[in-house]
Amino acid sequence: MVGTIARSLLIVVVVGAVALVASPSPSRAQLWPATCGYYGPFGFDTYEALNHVADYGRAINYAVEGKAVPEPYNIWTGERIDVSYQGVEKGPRNNRSGPLKTERIPPSVYKSIAWIEANWNNAAGSVPYGGVGQVLTSFDCGYGLGQVTTGMANTNGNASAHQAIVGTHFLFNVAEGVRILADKWNSAPRYRPIAGLGNPAHLEDWYYAIWSYNGFAFSNHPLNPERSIWRGEVYHCYDPSSPNYIVDGDGDVVFGYGAYTYPERVYGCMRYPPKRDDVRMYGATTFSMPNFSIPAVAQAFDPEAFKSCQAIGFSTGCPDMDYPTTIPAYNVVPHADPTPKVSGTVPFLGAPSLAFSGKTNVSITVSNSGSIFGTETVTLSNAGTYIAPFRIRTSADWIVVHHPGESSRRLQGSIAIGNDVSVVTSVGTQAGYKSTLIITVDQAKMPASHVEGTVWIEALYGAGRVFKINVAATRGAYSLPIRAVVPAISADKD
Repeated sequence: MVGTIARSLLIVVVVGAVALVASPSPSRAQLWPATCGYYGPFGFDTYEALNHVADYGRAINYAVEGKAVPEPYNIWTGERIDVSYQGVEKGPRNNRSGPLKTERIPPSVYKSIAWIEANWNNAAGSVPYGGVGQVLTSFDCGYGLGQVTTGMANTNGNASAHQAIVGTHFLFNVAEGVRILADKWNSAPRYRPIAGLGNPAHLEDWYYAIWSYNGFAFSNHPLNPERSIWRGEVYHCYDPSSPNYIVDGDGDVVFGYGAYTYPERVYGCMRYPPKRDDVRMYGATTFSMPNFSIPAVAQAFDPEAFKSCQAIGFSTGCPDMDYPTTIPAYNVVPHADPTPKVSGTVPFLGAPSLAFSGKTNVSITVSNSGSIFGTETVTLSNAGTYIAPFRIRTSADWIVVHHPGESSRRLQGSIAIGNDVSVVTSVGTQAGYKSTLIITVDQAKMPASHVEGTVWIEALYGAGRVFKINVAATRGAYSLPIRAVVPAISADKD
């Protein structure tokens, strides 16, 4: 049962530590990985689905078939939001066709990736299931369920429309992650080898695309000598029924998450799906991992084949690493994902309509002592249904937008939720969610004694226009309004 207190952080297998932090000042920006950009992580709010196991599973089922999100569209600035499914190519190296939107990504593949990347969480550990708060953000600025890093670098302190919707809405986040995985598949044969006949319906044929989702590096090579040969062919996903789940005399797991390559982790959680409340979160699948006792497979996975292709930037597509997944002499056959195809309309879009309440002209004074007066509170609500994602942009970095009580976390995107959705808060459950924002200044970044700028709050999906807030800030002594004083007249009479 979901309570009203914050859930604990369940991200125990995400690659790298999860760092939930505010954007740094430019002087500190060099500390962030390149995927974060000069300004570090974006400040995005998101919704953590109350029925997250069922809802995220359904979202993935729709996304892998290209039925999750709208076709590409433009917002008022002319910026294009496109997280639509591009389809996948099909066929062996010399007979490739597509990309074909009629071919889906096996749902179990991306479900397992979402578990490995984020434990099926879209928001930070401080956010309750059914609640609204900071999106799950990794140390290298991967966001949400898919831990999307590609295209998410913060280069100027403002988010693009594409970045903001990926960081604020779980359905768009899943769709973007699926697009990235499809890109990894489609990078063969130009930059990647091909498993089997390159048939997207075959689970085994996704081996190199899965490997590439985490980075096509030798650290994920199954014959990397730094990994124990006793670990078993796939990660146990902490399922005691797996033969690779071995516990020592102290009760510690002998081969943990780090013992396995990325493909072994993903395939492992396809064979042994994780559980919540002792129930498997998605169905188990049957497949064959590469068998290195078969000469054609062993030759393809010779470490030198990888290293020689890496040395030329994978520019040939590594044909020496192609290997068969159908080998009748060894009773090796490919397997399909048994997940049924989806039907009907995706249930996670709704008809949102963003509404604004508050002043559109704000005057702020910074006193000589450093106190700030005149900050403004505005509210964004959703007069429609489900999630209304919006972007927050500022014309200058001295303008700061944050939530009450969260002054250290500058916001670039948030959401408002319609009354058709029950939202869990620290004090209970309520219908819908209104986003309350504080507009203030960073006095250390004010370039002059008087400056003027703008905040734009822009609907990213559904109805609702752009809301423009003019901000003027003045540095100097602050005084209370002057009032007239009538000289005292004595009531005493002689």
